[in-house]
Amino acid sequence: MRIRNMNTNDLGFAISLTEQEKWGSIREDFQELLLFDPNGSFIAEMNGEPIGMVCAISYGSFGFIGNLIVRSEYRKSGYGTTLMSHAIAYLKGKGTDTVMLDAVQKAVPLYKKLGFKEMCNSLRYEGRVEPETSSNSRDMEDKDMMHILGIDRKHFGANRFLFLGSSLSRDPDLARVIEVGGRIVGYIMGSKRHGFVRLAPWIISECPELANEMLRDFAVRVEGKQIKLGVLESNTHAVKVMKAHAFYQKSYSVRMVLGALPRDMQPSNAVYAIGSAMRG
Repeated sequence: MRIRNMNTNDLGFAISLTEQEKWGSIREDFQELLLFDPNGSFIAEMNGEPIGMVCAISYGSFGFIGNLIVRSEYRKSGYGTTLMSHAIAYLKGKGTDTVMLDAVQKAVPLYKKLGFKEMCNSLRYEGRVEPETSSNSRDMEDKDMMHILGIDRKHFGANRFLFLGSSLSRDPDLARVIEVGGRIVGYIMGSKRHGFVRLAPWIISECPELANEMLRDFAVRVEGKQIKLGVLESNTHAVKVMKAHAFYQKSYSVRMVLGALPRDMQPSNAVYAIGSAMRG
């Protein structure tokens, strides 16, 4: 098996793998990853034919691995382990000490063999919300981005300007901020998918009691479409909000970590929704 860097010519293959897993990814997801780090996504080949992929992102001292998929007919032959080891080595080579990922249940034993430990469950919810416009919420504007990045860095732990900026540019009607006393205390963003809207990221830096209000206001923007989002189970208030709005837990994965997790990198209770492991 040969492993090489992913390029834009591989996007069709990458999407075909995520469709196989019913993940709901879109081409823009991979385009952003390649823009963020052209050398961090990899394709596995057998005799020149692509058979799998994996993606890695370094945010400095910590990073994420995701999109590990091997074509079904090539599984149980060690190719997934080889791809994972390649991605880990890439991040270690960039000085990344802590590596995280979200593992489907059947992959947990593989990751444990590679040294990963379980942190918490990453819950996948979907549902529809009764819409109601909030007088405290407004459209996110370009001028808000510096303040948003400050909030995001505090609770995510690194600069996600490329991903947040891209989301605002692509789906500005799904990007909202909520203010208290003229000060931004939280933001919520979404992206249009095939037949649904993915809500992520969603951070409430202050005033968690505004969570329900923010969600109902976001529902106004999705125009009745189904909303899908990920919630770390460690954020018990976010889980309560999902249950209050009758969201259905479709599935879950396991947030796992390789290496030491410093105290300031513990999952923040201000993070109400994650989109994928690659983006925290």
